[in-house]
Amino acid sequence: MLSTSLPAAARSLPRALAPSIRASIIIHRRSFTPLPARLRPQSTMADQTVIFTKNAPAALGPYSQAIKTPTAIYCSGQIPLTPDGTLIEGTVGEKTAQVCKNAQAVLEEAGSSLSKVVKTTIFLSDMGLFADMNAEYEKWFSHKPARSCVAVKTLPKNVDVEIECIALP
Repeated sequence: MLSTSLPAAARSLPRALAPSIRASIIIHRRSFTPLPARLRPQSTMADQTVIFTKNAPAALGPYSQAIKTPTAIYCSGQIPLTPDGTLIEGTVGEKTAQVCKNAQAVLEEAGSSLSKVVKTTIFLSDMGLFADMNAEYEKWFSHKPARSCVAVKTLPKNVDVEIECIALP
């Protein structure tokens, strides 16, 4: 039967598992071999650095502007506030520019840059603002990182745009 051609790890699976599940595990095993637990790098709080810069607005609550780990920088969502806390009025393009300036300042404080961003998540108050936001966004992210964009009911301080990102160190 099939079990004679299965790797030992798959043969040791309980027979109660459906054959399709066992086959799925085998397929994934062939394409990915995880490191044994004793060899995996263990993340510790010591590996994490809280990032703060005066060149971007301070966090509005109990969170950090960003957290830097050995492999990534996780930036909290930035909204169109100046570093002194003034809310930007104007077009969605102008607001998006301020959001990107804030993200840039946080990433630079962490030793990275916008060009090292690998993923962004954009929150809009209305998808009707997408085209204007996108026109400004592409000026700052010409390398086209992965991204998601969603419309939400309300954003902090009732702003129209918020962007969070993940970057390489």
